[in-house]
Amino acid sequence: MGLGPQQFGDRLVELLPQLMQEISRYENNYVTSGKITCQQFLVLEHLSHRKEWKMNELVTSIQTSFSSATAMIDRLVNHGLARRLRGKEDRRTVFVSITKKGHEILDEVYLQKKEGIVQLFQRLSAEERKTYLDIIEKLVNKLSSVKGGVS
Repeated sequence: MGLGPQQFGDRLVELLPQLMQEISRYENNYVTSGKITCQQFLVLEHLSHRKEWKMNELVTSIQTSFSSATAMIDRLVNHGLARRLRGKEDRRTVFVSITKKGHEILDEVYLQKKEGIVQLFQRLSAEERKTYLDIIEKLVNKLSSVKGGVS
């Protein structure tokens, strides 16, 4: 018999951190060494999707406060992973973009994450891996089709 929603939630809350810990055992990069936080990494990843972002658009897109975003960008700029520029027409406008070093860090982290995932999931059969991906894709599609998150 299947698990009820509460039992499923309890088990998933228990297992997900263990899975992430196992994946991260294969990593030694900016995030795992504590040079940047996971949230800063997510901002860096976000920056990589455009040539540049207006700071206010970035704040809206990453759904955080202006002060939190500013602190994250400050740290990324200090590490040489992002750059901040003032607008030419209006100096109050701030633009943020990812640097070449930022792209290199993203590539390194993605490669290490992929290697960790491959190491872990090679222990499953091809059918089990397909089932796992099918469920994750289904969940992502359902969540992205619902405005405002989980329902």
